Formats: sequence, C-alpha cells, structure tokens
Amino acid sequence: MKIVIRDAWVIFKRDLKIEKYMWIVSIIFMSYFGVMISMIVESQLEPKNELYPISDIVLLVLIPMLGFYFSKKSFKYLTEDSYTQMMIYLRTLPISSKVIMGYRYMQLTTALIINSLIFFSIMYGISHPLRVEMPLEAFISFALTWIGYAIAVMGIYIHFEFLCSGRKYFWLSMILMGISFIVAIAIRMLGGNLLLYTVNMSQEWGMLSPVMWGTLVGGLIVLAIMGKFTIRKLQNRDLL
Repeated sequence: MKIVIRDAWVIFKRDLKIEKYMWIVSIIFMSYFGVMISMIVESQLEPKNELYPISDIVLLVLIPMLGFYFSKKSFKYLTEDSYTQMMIYLRTLPISSKVIMGYRYMQLTTALIINSLIFFSIMYGISHPLRVEMPLEAFISFALTWIGYAIAVMGIYIHFEFLCSGRKYFWLSMILMGISFIVAIAIRMLGGNLLLYTVNMSQEWGMLSPVMWGTLVGGLIVLAIMGKFTIRKLQNRDLL
C-alpha cells in the first residue's frame, strides 16, 4: 500500500506542476458558481416564493463539479480524446492500475477540498437570508450533505473517464445530467424540494444530521465500489 501511495503521489505532483495555472480558472469558476447558487438559494428561502425545481436541477447537475479542477485534459477531452491519451501514457509507466486510481483519488480529494471551501464560503458569505436561517454549524452540515452526493457521482464520472473515449464520455455525461433533470422534476411534482429538505434537516439536526452522514458514508461506499470495478475493467481496456 505504501508503494501505491508513493507512486501515485509522484504522478500527482507532476500533474500539479503541469497544470498549476489552471487552478486559477477553477477558482474563478467556483467563485462564480458560489454567487449563482447563493442567489438561487435566497429565492427559495423566501417564505412566499414558489418552489421551482431549478434549484434542485442546478445542485444535482453542478455540485459534482466540486470534484474536478480545470486542466488541459478537461478542455480537450472531446476534440483530442485527452483522457484516453492520458491513460495510454500512464499504461506505459511501470505502475499498476491501483496506482493510477490512487493518483485520480488524490486529484479528486484536492479538488474537492479547495473547490468546496471556495464555493460554500462564498455561498454563505454573500447570502444574508442563508446566514439568518442557518447558523454556521447547520451550514457546515448542509455543505457536507452535498459533498457526500458529489463524492458518489464522481465515482461514476471517474469510471467513464478511465474506460470511455472522449465522445462516449460526453454522451454519458449528458445522460447523467438528463437523469438529474428528471429526478428534480419528479421530486417537485411530488411536492418536494431537495434544497429545502437538506436545509431543514441541517437546521434541525446540525452535525448529527442523518442525511449528512448518510450521503457521506453512501458517497464513500459508491466511490470505493466504482473504484474497484473500474480497476478491474481498466486492466483489460483496449486503448488502441
């Protein structure tokens, strides 16, 4: 295990050096994302405002992006199939599939921590109604609830990234977004709202919220299962 972590760390550090300026783009996007979501949340917290599914759609579709940081590969995955090219390069190295997955988990963890801090700090900082409705402890519970969801979906995206061509990755991503759209519409038709539900649960339970712990544990389980499945499939993937 120590060897896997060591080799994954070497590849991760090299990746950071190559893509270091792309973090600026990620920070700018997450800042904009935080402002946009805070405005949507404010509108949904108004007592007499109609509950539209747009808040759930935006959260379900965009929250998983907390696990990404912008890179040359992410911008060119469709035109140059850059994810496959990355896999070809990694497969030429004397490393195992576990090292490759460990490297990707390091990317995920780093992006998730930095992006979440930026996004949720801006969201809480500029939204006065949100600060009035939720003390800091409740908001942290709210943030961790959605981070758990992001972890689960990222397991699926990593599976697509490692095993699919750029074109197939694009269409599968569109399908995932379409499913999120359908889920949000269905919940609204049943009289629910995911955003307000997670807000209310966080207000009521704080850091003991069963929804927060459920999404975090469930997200890690999904990530682990998808990781093992991806490693098994990756060993037999034809990259030609």
